[in-house]
Amino acid sequence: MANTASADIRAGYETTMITRSELSDDALKALQEKLAGVVTEFGGEIVLTEDWGRRKLAYPIQKESRGHYNYFVYSGKGEIVHEIERHLRLHEHVLRFLTVNLEKEFNAENFRKQRAEVHAAAKRREEEREARREERDSRRSYHDRGESSGDIQGVEISEE
Repeated sequence: MANTASADIRAGYETTMITRSELSDDALKALQEKLAGVVTEFGGEIVLTEDWGRRKLAYPIQKESRGHYNYFVYSGKGEIVHEIERHLRLHEHVLRFLTVNLEKEFNAENFRKQRAEVHAAAKRREEEREARREERDSRRSYHDRGESSGDIQGVEISEE
């Protein structure tokens, strides 16, 4: 009975990959579908996928200065990580990838909730940052108008 309970336990993994920025959206989608197929083939489940977009690399990789970042979280057991990494190594447009073991007993729902909370907190921080930026800009424009109009009046008076 203990063997059947432990057989249902899946580990959680996250993989971040960087592909060449020249890779088309269709080819990137095909790669993501291929990886999702590997996960389901090995009895796993895709929990989350995020497209982080094209970014400048910290240092050139294979003479590339920009790359397209993708992040996905999945659960599974067995050789799922080895198979995914094998597919990534074989794909010519993948520059780098990193897989991290999240937990031995992974709960997908808890992970989704935590991720949603992180995104909500980041959005709140960005909104607060934008509000401070707008307030700072409005103060600057108010001070700039006051100083420039005073200077113009002073110039007009001295010229007359």
